[in-house]
Amino acid sequence: MTPREGWTIESPTRYEHLLLAALDALGSCPKIDVSHQELVVESQAEGPNGISAARLAAEAMEAASLLPELEQVIVAPAIAEQAPRFRRIAAHWRGREAVQDLTGEFRIPQFYRAIFEPAPPLAWEGSPPDELELLAQFRQVDGHPRSGTGQFALVRLEPNTTPLEIWVWDARLGAQRMDLDYLGYLEALAVTKGTYGWQYLFTDLSFLNDDLYHVAESMKAMLRRFPDLFPQHDYTQLRERLEERL
Repeated sequence: MTPREGWTIESPTRYEHLLLAALDALGSCPKIDVSHQELVVESQAEGPNGISAARLAAEAMEAASLLPELEQVIVAPAIAEQAPRFRRIAAHWRGREAVQDLTGEFRIPQFYRAIFEPAPPLAWEGSPPDELELLAQFRQVDGHPRSGTGQFALVRLEPNTTPLEIWVWDARLGAQRMDLDYLGYLEALAVTKGTYGWQYLFTDLSFLNDDLYHVAESMKAMLRRFPDLFPQHDYTQLRERLEERL
């Protein structure tokens, strides 16, 4: 049974389409081995009378308003109307044979479930107060539980701020702000399929940094192989971002 069997969503949103298409593209590509894939839909969203994305958002934010850490958080209307109604969608994959230099993973939780979770434990004993304040505002919206890279994508729940910032974290480089909002993150994920390191294309970091050597090689491989594997996408912007960082 494939992840998509046994459920229906009425009037899928653009971002539901994008993520489903990414999952399907990985699963149907003969040169990609998908070792794990997962799709769980919020039960209220299933069926012809399923809850709309906007209604799901309204109910979640009504509950959020009762919590001190969330009551002043502003979620943009576009997220409320378009955020996927998947409890989680995930894939862990690797290229076969001639494309063995490709590998990736993503695990996207439902946005409103993510913001109700506690901040991930990223602080250390020597973290200064301003860093502690920043880390406490983070909630995980993507990660690599299968490969255990220790890299996370995070939404920053800064009060009275819109759009909400998206950051990437790993232990070597700490927290780096991305030049994307949440829906932009999902769009880029749908194109990159979670290839390891793609998030750094959307930061200010130079790939000449020794710590990002493997990211640079991963991005070169992705942009060399993906136009043939997944020709439905335009990779111009990603190529430009890579060139700017080399």
